[in-house]
Amino acid sequence: MLNKKNKHARNRAPQRRNLKCLSPAIRYQAIATQATLVFILTANPAWAVQTHGGSEGLIAHQIGHLLFLIGMSYLLFRLKSMGQKKTGWFEFKAFLGLLIFWNIATFSGHWLNEYIGQEKFIKAGARTLSFTIENYLDAFYYLTRFDHLILVPAFALLLIALKKWGKTE
Repeated sequence: MLNKKNKHARNRAPQRRNLKCLSPAIRYQAIATQATLVFILTANPAWAVQTHGGSEGLIAHQIGHLLFLIGMSYLLFRLKSMGQKKTGWFEFKAFLGLLIFWNIATFSGHWLNEYIGQEKFIKAGARTLSFTIENYLDAFYYLTRFDHLILVPAFALLLIALKKWGKTE
């Protein structure tokens, strides 16, 4: 024998939820999530190393590095002249210093890439396997290709600064 609770539960039609019955904020969030998923799932691959298509692309990219270098240098100069000594500022200044160093190294590497002969790259098909170092310029170019060894510690310092600032508030 069924009790009254189960009997009434069986007779009710299942409720369908649609976006109209949700609050506007939740509806917006659902639509934004769906749009983001569509963009992610239909995106073309973005490779870590990309060519810029002719000298105009490289020049525009190099101008971007110079502007970024000038901006970070100005910010570091302003912070040093203000004498920020509170918690987190040392790490942030170190972050800016590493970004400046990264910009100089990367700018130099992009510039040298135009002058390094293709015969120095040992390839198998379209894949580069090795690089032949014959002089100091080649060694410097090779070292500029390891820019991630500058950027990862830089962003770690930024994270430490942000954590310290978050704890003080």
